[in-house]
Amino acid sequence: MEDFIEKVYRNFKDFFMSLDHNKKMGMIAVTVFIAMMFVVVVIWASKTRYETLYTDLNREDSKKIAVLLEENKIPYQMSNDGKVVQIPQDMINQWRLKIAMLGVDFSGSVGYEVFDKQSFGTTSFVQKVNKQRALEGELVKTIRHIKGVKRARVHLAIPESSPFVSEKKPPTASVVIELDRGVELTTGEIKGIAKLVSSTVAGMRTEDVVILDNRGKKLSENHGDEMTAHTANRVALEQKMNRRYEQQIEEILSKVVGAGKVVAKVAINLDFTQSITTKTNFDQENKAVVSEVINSQKLNGKRPSPQGITGARSNLPGESPQPGIPETTNNVDKALTTKNYNVPSTVTRSKKPTATVKNITAAVMVDGKQVPMLDATGKPVLDENGQQKMQYEPWSEADLANFQAIISSTIGVNDRRGDKITIKNMEFVQEDLRAIEALEREKQNRELIKNLFKYFVVGFSITLFFFLVVRPFVQWVTDNTVETVEDFLPKTLEELEKVQANQKLPGLEDALPQIEEKLNPEKIEGNMLREKIISLVESNPAKAAQVIHEMIHTSESNKEIA
Repeated sequence: MEDFIEKVYRNFKDFFMSLDHNKKMGMIAVTVFIAMMFVVVVIWASKTRYETLYTDLNREDSKKIAVLLEENKIPYQMSNDGKVVQIPQDMINQWRLKIAMLGVDFSGSVGYEVFDKQSFGTTSFVQKVNKQRALEGELVKTIRHIKGVKRARVHLAIPESSPFVSEKKPPTASVVIELDRGVELTTGEIKGIAKLVSSTVAGMRTEDVVILDNRGKKLSENHGDEMTAHTANRVALEQKMNRRYEQQIEEILSKVVGAGKVVAKVAINLDFTQSITTKTNFDQENKAVVSEVINSQKLNGKRPSPQGITGARSNLPGESPQPGIPETTNNVDKALTTKNYNVPSTVTRSKKPTATVKNITAAVMVDGKQVPMLDATGKPVLDENGQQKMQYEPWSEADLANFQAIISSTIGVNDRRGDKITIKNMEFVQEDLRAIEALEREKQNRELIKNLFKYFVVGFSITLFFFLVVRPFVQWVTDNTVETVEDFLPKTLEELEKVQANQKLPGLEDALPQIEEKLNPEKIEGNMLREKIISLVESNPAKAAQVIHEMIHTSESNKEIA
């Protein structure tokens, strides 16, 4: 084993000394590079690999996780200002499950579980504070279930109860919401959060809930006066209808003039006056008698005419009339009939909607057309890049009239109502995107050159390593596989016959002499070996010198041993 190592060392030393200066420096540099890479790979393989346990944590949550990991002596790393916690890769699943079993809450709030551990001597003040904390925590947990909400904080201000009505104050609430990146809450979602909080606390009104985002922007619309809130709702309704009509106009005209070539603005005047009308209609033809009362009276009577001395005596009853005095006769025949009829009637009560359209005013601006530019002969005009030039051409009056008719039918224009539509054809400003395109092309070219340079360096390094290390090493191995030239040559005729029969030395069968059956092997054996040795020495004198050198040293060593 020691002889083999010594021979390998001596052969490598001879090989290294036979190289020129440039190859020596290249081989040393490549060897150092390989050793450094090996060290880096060993360090990387033995290094502990960390994987993310939790991301996007706040300071309270990251501190809670750090304390828990330190108590259990688990190595961890924090990055991104403590928002990301990493632990060894093989412990990720185990600790996620363990943290979940411990009931760690990452919302930064405590709900009704605050009552799980209560001491016997808890005062009423502490109970009240814990109740408010639990209520705030439960609201936070509920709000975080809304899609797009990352974190939330709720603060309740519940005043002390008072027996006097004049001193009672309604409770108020403040909500701070942190949303995911690119998420915006709609007006309905904000009102829903305010309604959720106000419904949780007894006596709280929706307008007493203030909602802010994590940047301090107010999201809720708190209207303390009912009239102010009603006015705000009216304005919001008008704006909503304006946007809807504008979208309808732009959508239908963009199919003709092209996308982005039409701008519409609509102003709708709404009437919010409430009116109730009651109307009664009677059916005279289908009347019916309900009841009838007939009252008749007949009276026949006579009396003498006034006579005698003027006064009361002559008018007393029982006085016999004087002869020759005429009598006064009074006959009465009276009849009274009362009939009650049931006449069918229809009572209609109608209430007009609170938002009726008084009038509509619309302003529409459309861009013109881009048509090919032609010369005097009718041929297209080309620019310096060989592309056809385009020129601006406005829409005709007939086209504008058609556009106006389409818009009128789309939004329901009524001339009696005083609706007005103004449509104008104007040339839009075209943004010059050539500079941006040039910058994009330049960026792509830089990326391409960078990638080509990177691949070139890698390929050149591999090629240099092959020519400076692999190729000389392979050549050295192939040249030093056998120790002496004698190993190439057979020692006897039997070995020569085996070489020719089995071809154990590929490539030497042409160099070895062919044995003829009639020849005397004993006579030609020396000649064949001599010729073969001469040919091998002539083809490789350096190797022959090395063999002779080894033979001399071997004989000297044998003499010393003897």
